[in-house]
Amino acid sequence: MELNTIMSAQLASLQQTVQMSILDKAMNTGAATAIQMIEAMPQPQATPAPHPYKGQMIDVQV
Repeated sequence: MELNTIMSAQLASLQQTVQMSILDKAMNTGAATAIQMIEAMPQPQATPAPHPYKGQMIDVQV
């Protein structure tokens, strides 16, 4: 009986190790993908585009 219990404990430990390894790989892949997406985003312009209505009309109704 003790041998079966020891083997069950080792199997559970192995399963947990494999699951953690898979989770770590998935997180690393997700992080790498996120970094690539951030780097692929267009860079902001040095000067912002003028807003056509900014400051011309003010709504004072409450």
